[in-house]
Amino acid sequence: MGVLQRFERRLEGMVEGAFARAFKSELEPVEVASAVQREMDDRAAIVAQGRTLVPNDFVVEISETDYERLEVYADSLGVELATLAREYAREQGYSFVGPVRMRFEGVPDLTTGTFRIRSGVIRGTTVEGGEIRRPVSDLPQERGAFGGRPRLLVSGPDAGADGGSQRTYELAGPVTMLGRGTDCDLRLVDPGVSRHHAELRVEDDEVVLIDLGSTNGTFVNGQPVRRVVLADGTRVTLGRTTLVFRRDGIH
Repeated sequence: MGVLQRFERRLEGMVEGAFARAFKSELEPVEVASAVQREMDDRAAIVAQGRTLVPNDFVVEISETDYERLEVYADSLGVELATLAREYAREQGYSFVGPVRMRFEGVPDLTTGTFRIRSGVIRGTTVEGGEIRRPVSDLPQERGAFGGRPRLLVSGPDAGADGGSQRTYELAGPVTMLGRGTDCDLRLVDPGVSRHHAELRVEDDEVVLIDLGSTNGTFVNGQPVRRVVLADGTRVTLGRTTLVFRRDGIH
């Protein structure tokens, strides 16, 4: 099954057909997905060590009428389009320098059923040597629609017993991917961490940690887990990296 076919299959199971009802105009999600693939192909650039770099930040501009109809589904569709982009990059041997982001914008100069895509290359956040490197050109972080101040206190193997090397990473958006890959939202330069190790998902008013089939496993308070709801103060271990989840003002 190809990348586009898998994308269509995933959409079929979303909101029991509400997606189809949302697109009563000629705007079709699969056409947007195909355009994302073409944008990656058109802007692919060979860089050092034979890597082929492609954009990782995409804005799908649609008519204001279509945006009003789509808005309630925009986050879900964005997640699926980002998944498609990662799968297509893996299939084509493309590389990213940061997490894949997809968002929609309504613009006045487009008619119903039409769209265009803007794309760019934006570096992601990397944890290495006890430091969190944030790109100065990165997009503003949008606070998720859930309570508290959700964040991770990140420390590597050199942090010591007092956690002196802890750094704070603010959570934003519905999904945060953790791993060693350059397309992760929070990249952990740790040989014990898989390329796509785990992800944090916002579900209702909870943050859920899901292991993505990592090689060395994901541990919460010392116990291996596949999926768990995080509480304030939960300690997560990936390789030799420790993440403490916080969602309020307690330090």
